[in-house]
Formats: sequence, C-alpha cells, structure tokens
Amino acid sequence: MSTDKPLILVVDDEPDIRELIKDILEDENYLVSVAADGQEAQTAFNKQLPDLILLDIWMPDIDGITLLKEFKQQNKAVSIVMMSGHGTIETAVEATRLGASDFIEKPLSTAKLLRGVEMALENRAKQVAIQRELSQVPVGKSSQMKLLRDQVERIARHDMPILLVGEGGAGKHCFAHYLHSLGNYADGKFIELSPESFPLDSHKIKSLAANNCIYINDLALLNDDAQALLLHLLESKQLDSCQLICATQFALQKAVDNNDFLEGLLYQINSITLAIPALKDHIEDIPELVHNFVDLQTTQAGLPYRRFTVAAQNRLRNHDWPGNVLELKNVIQRLLLLSDSDDIDVVDIEQALHSEAEAAAEGDDAINFDLPLREAREQFERIYLLQKLQETDGNVGKAAKLAGMERTHLYRKLRSLGIDTKQI
Repeated sequence: MSTDKPLILVVDDEPDIRELIKDILEDENYLVSVAADGQEAQTAFNKQLPDLILLDIWMPDIDGITLLKEFKQQNKAVSIVMMSGHGTIETAVEATRLGASDFIEKPLSTAKLLRGVEMALENRAKQVAIQRELSQVPVGKSSQMKLLRDQVERIARHDMPILLVGEGGAGKHCFAHYLHSLGNYADGKFIELSPESFPLDSHKIKSLAANNCIYINDLALLNDDAQALLLHLLESKQLDSCQLICATQFALQKAVDNNDFLEGLLYQINSITLAIPALKDHIEDIPELVHNFVDLQTTQAGLPYRRFTVAAQNRLRNHDWPGNVLELKNVIQRLLLLSDSDDIDVVDIEQALHSEAEAAAEGDDAINFDLPLREAREQFERIYLLQKLQETDGNVGKAAKLAGMERTHLYRKLRSLGIDTKQI
C-alpha cells in the first residue's frame, strides 16, 4: 500500500500505554502498528520497515537495548526512540551510543511524546536526504561524465587503491561516495580522513579500515610521518581488508620532484587513477546540475523552490566556474535563499556572479584596512604567499623555505586560502 503517512511501530508490554500512544499518534495522522513484546516487534519489523520505532527498554522476553542493537544491525538507517519509566543516565547514554535518536522518560505527556516523534522524523528525513545526496549517481549527460561513470562501475570492486585527481570543487568527494556504493565494502562505513585527522597510530588506522571504505582527502598535504606510515601499511598489505580511495588537487609527480611527496607512495596509490574534469570542460551538464541542486536544497535545506529560466541557465553555462561544481552549488543555494521572485532570470545570475567575483578578488591586489584584523591578516597572507609561489615558479617546498614555514603547514595554509599552485 502506498502512503505518505509515516509508519510508527510502538513496542511496549503495558497494554494501556501501548494503546494510549497508538490513539494519540493516529489522531495526529500517523500510521501506527503495535507490539506487546520483543518477538512481536521482530515480526512487525520484518513485515514492514517502519519510519520510526518507539521502543520500551524493559520488557519480559527481550529487553529494548537488545532489540535496538538487532534492529540497527538489520538496518542502520532506522530511527529509534527509547522509552522508560525508570531509566538511568547510564542507560540513556548506552542507548544513544548504540544508535537511538532520543530517550523519552515515562510517564509520557502528549506534548513530550509528539515533540519527540516530530524531532525524530525530522532528523530522519534530513539524514535520508543527506545520504541520498552522498550516494547518488554523479549528475551529467556529457561524454566525460558518462565515461567516468562507466569507469567507476568497472573498477569499484577492484582491491587496488583508487586515486581521484581534479581541481578543488570538481566532484572528487561525490565520486568517492559513488565508488563506495558500488564497491566490495558498500555495507561498511565511509570514513573520511584529512591531513589534520590522519592518525599516526597503525593499529587505529587498521581498526578504522577493517571492512570499511577509507577516503583520504588532500593526499598531497599529508605530513612526512603520515606518508611514511601509509606507505608501510600498503607495502605490508595491512590495508587489504578495505577500499582505499585517495584524492588530490595537487600534481603528485611535481610534489615528488620537489621532495614533498614519497615516490614509493605515489607508485602504491596511482595504479588506478580517475581524472575528474573541471566544470568548464563539461558545461553542457550545467542545466542538469542546476535542477539537481534545486531539488536537493528545497528538500534537504527547506529552501523555497524557484525556477531557473532558460536564459538564466544559459548565462550559467557561459561562466568560467573557477570553483567548479561546488561554486555552482553555492551560487544556486544563495539564489534560492535571497531571491524575491519565483523565477530566477539573467539579472539575478549577473548579480550573484558579480557579488562572488568581488568577494573572490578582495585582497588580491591590496589590503583593505577597513576590515577586521583577522580578515585583513588573511588578505595579507594571500598576497604574500602568492608572491612567494610566483618567485619559485609554484615550487611549494622552495616557497616554504622562503617564507620560513614547514612545507605541510604551507600546504594547509594554501588550501585554507583557496590558492591552487597549478594556477601559479
């Protein structure tokens, strides 16, 4: 039966409470099924997956914590709110750690119950929307995107590391999630590591990696110790029980030539390389991307729906998009949020792009002394580091020496300031 009403499973061994909750929720237009004990709950859960489970902790046959773990193992996305008349803080913490979205104490007031249900369903809807965005097939009908999707489908189940190369904002993160969804460890977690969060403990890395997908973003920015550890784990085949995806916007061979990256590590991770194109190289995909971002922002962020005219979409196709797909997404979000009209036209696009160009250019040529100290300092750092990179022909190692900085610190600073060394 098709319905838009959320289905809520109420599990409680006390008939009066069970029926009271059922009546209250049905009055609020929810679909409700009930279970008097753990076995009935298991049967109802397997018969039809509910949108939300209200689960009592203390029951005669199977306790609620055990059911919580079981239901979460069967479906990690299911939303569960625990209920208890004599719960403790320790029990609430344990339930939350195991994946419960909330903990409601009895006796239940109607207001407390409905608010808990409403919040749980809202959070579930947001998580579903986020997961849908992360795991969706990369958008685009251009020959480049079709080829990339075909390549992903062919290589996703290989055991070798996969390297994603492309400019910042081009869509490497999206393709990493797509690879994970098609890979051998699709049922495992997608664990993203950055240069700042990369653990220097081999046991911790192996524990994180086991039967999961490890995505290392900004690979070139790993410090020397992290590079050496990753190389050791790969050479000794200690990361064989995971899917390893790495991403970089910097030329790794150039980093090797400048002694900024281990040559052995490059050989280990570049067996399968996917080049993610800049948006300017597949502008024919912009109309489809616009529709996709409008749908995502209106459902996920609750922004008002607005229609982009053909002329507006054509203007977007003729923009350079130095920030790639991420920049397009941000412009769409700003237009949905700030526009006063149901239709987005060329004038709106021009204003949005002009404002963005002004913001991007700010500080490139001179320091604005009207800015707060922190912003003025960032402006100076950008001018200063661009000059050092120009003096060294884009050599980050030499620029770091001129600036008196550690190389990895300079890499992080360049990333935070949005400076792409390939453009120097």
